[in-house]
Amino acid sequence: MRFTGAGVRIAALSDFHIGIADRMCALGHTPDSMLRLLDHLESTHDHVVLLGDIYQCDHALRTGPQSATRQLEQARARTPWLTQRLSQDNYTLVHGNHDAITRVVLDAPTAVRFGDADFSVLLTHGDAHDPVIGTAPRISATATWASGRIRSAGLRPVADWLEGRDVAIKADRFQVPGGPYAQGAEALIARESVDVVVFGHTHVPWRTAVAGGTLLNTGTCSRGQRMYASVDTEARTAEIRVE
Repeated sequence: MRFTGAGVRIAALSDFHIGIADRMCALGHTPDSMLRLLDHLESTHDHVVLLGDIYQCDHALRTGPQSATRQLEQARARTPWLTQRLSQDNYTLVHGNHDAITRVVLDAPTAVRFGDADFSVLLTHGDAHDPVIGTAPRISATATWASGRIRSAGLRPVADWLEGRDVAIKADRFQVPGGPYAQGAEALIARESVDVVVFGHTHVPWRTAVAGGTLLNTGTCSRGQRMYASVDTEARTAEIRVE
């Protein structure tokens, strides 16, 4: 998906992990808190991109497309404040690995691009550059399933701790200069002829120079956190903001 034209201000935020019930949900915000954040982003940007893993659609006992669709429907039904915003023309939902079913059900693209020949940005979830998913997808899927079982049993603090450790370990190993995410961004910059690449997925906000341009990571808005990427194609700025 491509949006052309100069002078576009884009806010990108990701990884809400909205589940089918409170115990299955990692968002950690009230609806009012999230609406205040979205109102702020709308007032300061032209377009808001929700960059994947907005919904948690792979925590059921039985996996598969039908199960993922049911989880998506339930997650959307309990968050009408978000469903309404996503119906607006100034919002785009990009799918992630935990809500990949949105590609089928909601026609969510894998990537979205803004800008023109002078300055452009490509936004994609970034899971394609996760070496664990790439080399051991079954192990990754099993870990996600196990986390869902822990949450379902009412042990959300345990799941939060385990997931937090996973985030920290992966960031230390992979979210580094010359690492797989940096290499992935460099390949996208060269192939797509863009100046900035924005990922989500890792939950860790990051801005780094890579060959040919800049890589941003949105961080996460889960667990009550507020962080996002901000790109202005006219001013040619690309920033991470943590509030």
